Amino acid sequence: MTGNRAAATVYWRPGCPSCGRLLGDLERIGLPIDKVDIWADRGAAARVRAIADGNETVPIVVVGDTAMVNPRAADVVDAVRGHTPDLLNGLDAGRIAAVTRGRWYTGLGLTLVVALGWFALAATHPTTTYHLAPAVVAAAWPVGRRLRTRRALPTATALLTALGSTTIAITATVLLLARDELAGPALLAVPVLTETLLSAALGALAGAAFAARRSAAQREL
Repeated sequence: MTGNRAAATVYWRPGCPSCGRLLGDLERIGLPIDKVDIWADRGAAARVRAIADGNETVPIVVVGDTAMVNPRAADVVDAVRGHTPDLLNGLDAGRIAAVTRGRWYTGLGLTLVVALGWFALAATHPTTTYHLAPAVVAAAWPVGRRLRTRRALPTATALLTALGSTTIAITATVLLLARDELAGPALLAVPVLTETLLSAALGALAGAAFAARRSAAQREL
């Protein structure tokens, strides 16, 4: 997408998944950009090499005097906000928020890997209690999403994401109980099931709090 006044220049090449993802996100936002195919413009390829330590790494986005190697759409929006904020006027704030907070499934893969790891350990060592495993599973989705997007999630989004990972933790707990593979001792003076659910709840709350916590840089925006 191009406009009379571009907010950023995006150096890309065909077949680059990261380029396609970034360009798709910027297109959904409606941000006016100049796209430069480094395979079609060898001068652009030389500029990319100068920015990326001699490599033709893309996407590279230039906003004013700032060059970013493989940024996320949120990073581009932040740079434009600092350089030419008027170019964000009239854009759909809801779409910007949706793109910058990441897709709903961001972090889900990490949660499933942690849950499967816990399930495998518990299944092979049923008399060992992995006290913190439910908490880690319940926290993994919001934490993974926050780390992937590198910015705070809205509180409601953080809580919903934590609810999703807690559901996965509870599902794993139910399956392990049905297989009689939660036979280890409880750390607290409560049944193992109660301890497991408490651990998952605490992990969900901690994960949501981490995901929703704004950094100092974000508070200044």
